[in-house]
This record gives sequence, C-alpha cells and structure tokens, in this order.
Amino acid sequence: MTVTGNLTRDPQRRLSTKTGEPFAVMAVAVNNRRYDKSVGQWITTGTTYFDLLCWGPMGANALSTFRKGDPVIVHGRFRLNEWTSEKGSGTNATLDVESIGPDVSFGTAPFTRGNVDWGLDRVGEYNPGEDDPEHGELPADAVADPDDLESYTDEDGVVDDEAAEEVLARIA
Repeated sequence: MTVTGNLTRDPQRRLSTKTGEPFAVMAVAVNNRRYDKSVGQWITTGTTYFDLLCWGPMGANALSTFRKGDPVIVHGRFRLNEWTSEKGSGTNATLDVESIGPDVSFGTAPFTRGNVDWGLDRVGEYNPGEDDPEHGELPADAVADPDDLESYTDEDGVVDDEAAEEVLARIA
C-alpha cells in the first residue's frame, strides 16, 4: 500500500519487545479529498491516520530525517493492529514501512547518501560508483553514465533485445 500525507508527530525511537531491536515509529495523516464541481475546488472529506513502523537502518535514517508536519510518501505492508490499555481498546491502521521519502509535490528536499546509526552518528556513505563489499565489486566495464548507452541504439534510438541484455548484464 502506498500513501501520501503529513507526519502528525516527530518520529520516536522504540525497542521491540520480542527482539530488543530499535525501530522508529511515526504517524501520518492522509487527507481524503475530492473535487466538488458545485464550488469548483478540491475539498477534504475526512482524514485517515496510519502508524508507521520503520525497522533497521531505514528506521535510524527516518528518525534523523523527518519531523512533525513533513509531507511524505510511504510504501509498506498494511495491517490492522489491535491494542488494549487502561483507557480501553482499539485498532490502529499500521504500515510496516518498506520505503519512505519526502513528498516533493509542494517543496524541495535535500538528499544525503549513507546511513546513521541509532545514536544518529553517520556510519556509512554509499557511492554507487565505488566497490560495495556487501554486493561485490563493480565490473571494470560497468556502465555508469547513461550516455554510454548511445552506442547500443540504432538510428531511431531503439535498443534491440540482444544489446539490452548485454547492457543489463554489465550493470547488474
């Protein structure tokens, strides 16, 4: 499921009761909007709230990146989370986040490659042009510049299947 909306609070660091691993918790408000022909404008017909759970390095990055009010685009696995407390019980709509980023529909956002740890110190930089020990060495002839693909196109700018397979094999 993918949603867009605004964060309703600053991200919070929590610890898993099962594993003790840290994760980030946020909440997003998604406005339900429709175009009203009678007044000639978009109107909000309600708001749906989702809890967002971000695990691993993405959670630490989210904790360091986002603040209350930030517009975000979130993709994740939807589930209903039932809860009980002294105040009663209820059900929350929850997304186990697979991907989250700023929604640049209404503004700009800087991006810095790499990760932070849960202490919010920078622990790694990511440069796709360098060797990556986790994924192995890049091939010496890997295509890093999209302009290099011109040599594989015909006069109409179309890449044939054989050339496309060769390019994909080189950059995989």
